[in-house]
Amino acid sequence: MILLVTFVVVGCSNKQLTNDLNVAHSSCYNYSYGESDFEKDYDKAFKWCTIAAEFNEPSSVTLLAELYLMGNGTSKDLAKAHELYLKAAKQDHLHAQLMVFLISNLYMYEATTHEEKVEGVMYLEKARDRGYQKAIDVYNQAYGKEI
Repeated sequence: MILLVTFVVVGCSNKQLTNDLNVAHSSCYNYSYGESDFEKDYDKAFKWCTIAAEFNEPSSVTLLAELYLMGNGTSKDLAKAHELYLKAAKQDHLHAQLMVFLISNLYMYEATTHEEKVEGVMYLEKARDRGYQKAIDVYNQAYGKEI
């Protein structure tokens, strides 16, 4: 199934219609990090990341979650960040899996349920088992174990 989405982007450098995930994702990434001759601009990053996330591609969803987590280009919203990271984690995005653990078991510890905390550990272990070094490091730090 092919998903074609058309958006109007106002305030972005190219002010064009896009139905191209690659354009939306690369603009999201480049504005977020100031890469590829783009100036870092969180407002533009948020607009492009929102567009890119509509394609449901896990890397784009993870970038949007990061903006919510940090409050860059939008208001800081840990619950929205958790929701987006979880969406990408379910698609096997390794960094999103790590972030589900961190949000549910650290950043929002008091606001998450026992089930959400357990789910976070499960995703941390999945990312660790797939060799994601950041997840391995966090797991070892949290549980004092080497694998």
